[in-house]
This record gives sequence, C-alpha cells and structure tokens, in this order.
Amino acid sequence: MWLALAVGVGYANVLGSPFQFDDYNVIVNEQRVHSWAGWFAALTGGIRPLLKLTYTLNWTMDTGAAGFHLTNLLIHWFNAFLVYRLAQAYAGQQWQRNSLRHVPLLTALLFAVHPVHTEAVSYICGRSASLMTLLYLSALLSYVTGRTRDSRILLYVATPLLFVLALGVKETAMTLPLALLLWEAGCGGRWQTSFRQQWPVWALSLVAVLLFIFSNRYFALMQNSAELNSLYGNLATNLYGFSYLLRQWALPLWLNIDPDLPLLQGLTGALLPLCLFIGLFALMLACWRRRPWISFALAWAMLQLIPLYLFLPRLDIANERQLYLASWPLLLALSIELALRLNGKVFGLVSAALLLSLTSLTVLRNQVYASEISLWQDTVLKSPDKARTHNNLGHAYLLADRNEEARREFATALQLDPQLYQAHYNLLRADDEIDKAGGTLRP
Repeated sequence: MWLALAVGVGYANVLGSPFQFDDYNVIVNEQRVHSWAGWFAALTGGIRPLLKLTYTLNWTMDTGAAGFHLTNLLIHWFNAFLVYRLAQAYAGQQWQRNSLRHVPLLTALLFAVHPVHTEAVSYICGRSASLMTLLYLSALLSYVTGRTRDSRILLYVATPLLFVLALGVKETAMTLPLALLLWEAGCGGRWQTSFRQQWPVWALSLVAVLLFIFSNRYFALMQNSAELNSLYGNLATNLYGFSYLLRQWALPLWLNIDPDLPLLQGLTGALLPLCLFIGLFALMLACWRRRPWISFALAWAMLQLIPLYLFLPRLDIANERQLYLASWPLLLALSIELALRLNGKVFGLVSAALLLSLTSLTVLRNQVYASEISLWQDTVLKSPDKARTHNNLGHAYLLADRNEEARREFATALQLDPQLYQAHYNLLRADDEIDKAGGTLRP
C-alpha cells in the first residue's frame, strides 16, 4: 500500500505525457509492434522479443501513450516491492537485524521516489531498463528464497527461467550469474558451495553468449560497439561515466536525458574519475567485514555500470536509466546506516524529510516530460554544447510548426557539428516550411 501510494504521488503527473524521441523509432513508427502478426514475424530476425511483446500488448489495447505510461508505473511499483523483499532478506542475514526492522520499507520507498529513476519510468522506451530489472530481481529473489527453503523448483526451474526472460528484454541481464555470487559474498556465503545451486544460470549464460555471437544481428551490434574506441579509451570513458552516474544518484538536481560526456582516448583524461574509483574500491575492501552492506552496494554498482560497457561500449556514454538496476543496494546501504546511527525519532524525521525531498524532485522532473519541446528545452539548457540536443529541440519545434525557432536550433547544431547530417536535412525542411508560409529565409 505504501509503495503504491509513493509511486502514485511521484508519477501521477506523467500519465498525460506524449510519446517522446526514441518512442517513435521503437513504438509509434515500428510496424512490427503494431500487431501480433508483426511481432511473430519479427521473432526470427529481431532482438529483445519480450520487450517488444509488451509494446505490442499496449499498442493493440489502443489506450494511447497513457496505457504505455500506466504499464511502466505498474512495472516500477512491482520493482519497488521486489526491492522491499530483497532488503528484507538481506537485513535478515545481518547480526544487527533487530535494529534494521524499518530498513526494508525505507529502502523500497526511496527506490520508488528517487528522481534518478524517472528516465526508466517516465520515458516510455526506458521500459527496457525497468522491465529487465523486474525479471532480474525476480530471478535473484527466486534464488535467495530457494536457498532459504531448499527448494529445487525455485533454484533449478524458476531462477533460470526468469534469467532467460530478462535476457529477452535486455542483454545487460548477462551480469546475473555474477550478481548471485555477489549476493552470497555479501551475506557471508561461500561461492564454492553456492555454485552448486547456481550452475543452471551459469550454463544458460554460456548458451546466451554463443547465441549472441552466432546471431547476425547481435554480432553486428557487438562488432560496431567494439570498434568505437580502444580498450584504454573505453576504460577512461567508462570511469568518467561511472563517476557522472554516481553524482546523479547522490545529487539528482541536474537530471539530463542526453548528457554531454566526452569520449576519452586515454586515462590521462580521467584522472579524477580514476582516483574516485580507486578510493571506492578501497572502501569496498575495507568495509567487507564490519559494514558489508557498503561493500555489497559498491560492488553491485561497479558490476552493473562498468564491465559490460568496458568491452562493449555504448554510443551514448551514460544514461540515468543505467542506474535503475544499479541503485537499490546503494539505497539499502544508506537506509542501514541511518538506522544504525540515528535513534527512532530522529530516524523517522530524517527518513520523512528525505522521502519528501526526493518525491518533490521526481514530480518536478516529470513536468519536463509534458511535451517533446519541454523535454528538449530542458536538455539544451544542460547540454548546450551538444549538437544532437539542439537538433532534437529543432525537430520538436518543427513538428509544432514553430519553424523559425526550429531553424535557429538546426543552425546551432550545425555550428557545433557540421557533419551532423540529420541537422542538414532538418534545416532544409525548416527552410521549405518557412518559404511555404511566406517567411523570410535567413542566411
């Protein structure tokens, strides 16, 4: 009930928001998700079939963007409940568990209202992150419960099945086998013995790797990704992205759907992020025995944000939706520290203030999604030197028949990046619309 209330208060104002940006590429203009026949036909050559199944379900229900948003909110609410159950299981393994009875609910509420999650919830095609997280955390909870109850059904059937479904939504679910080992380490288990219950997931991960390699579509994507940068460049860029995302989590005051982050070629450009990473890694090792929740949180964040993107980098260096799966142990560690350091009344007041602040920031952030123009106006303010943001704002203006403003943004985009062919094309469109309206073309 409390989680449903938190999600409702934080996200009610996003239900009227329209489709945005990539939503048009993957949903509105994608015929293969407009019918069940199209979805079945795409199974042989497409990727992320389970994600597209949910798009097809929403589209065929004919409820418009509101139906997609409502589905995203239901997914987010269920994820908050999974965080609550996992926090319960984790706190129950700690010797201070009598002092941690309020930690699971606080952790789940913080997860439900943290504004850094808005990109995965309010941005419709951010569902790839939230739906994958739902299946990923369900698999983790199935494994934890199976270990506790010694249930072979949960360990050898439910957990592997949920893992496969998560892969059908987003390939980054490949980290689940390592996450199971990390859970064992964080709860005082031994990986040598726990591997006996984990082997089906590890076997499936090997099969998935082979399928990705021998799939023409996936192999082409991996090949293009591998050619983006050198290994040292990838390491430097990912460390920079890692530090940026941690800042966004800790101080969610400058949330940005398209941040302007540099593509680095060597470690000399990432000395501060490198020092931050080394410091956090040292803290993780130092806390492993006395404050294992801090170590677990840092190790989980590193696992979710660095390894995959190190070897298979993204064209977009970092997006806040990456934090959706990565952030809940950080919130768990924060809740545990508050519970152990503050007495009951002060703990309640601090928790209430924190929840109120985060909810307010989420409501304010969701106002940006009211239209495509407001979304990209906000993005241009935060990434003024990125050509793509100006081009996208210009395109939003063009769709709204604000042609002079559109032309201004396209011209700015070309000043920043003369090779941006989309801006060249859009500038011609804007000039054509101005000419049809009898306006005056600017040089």
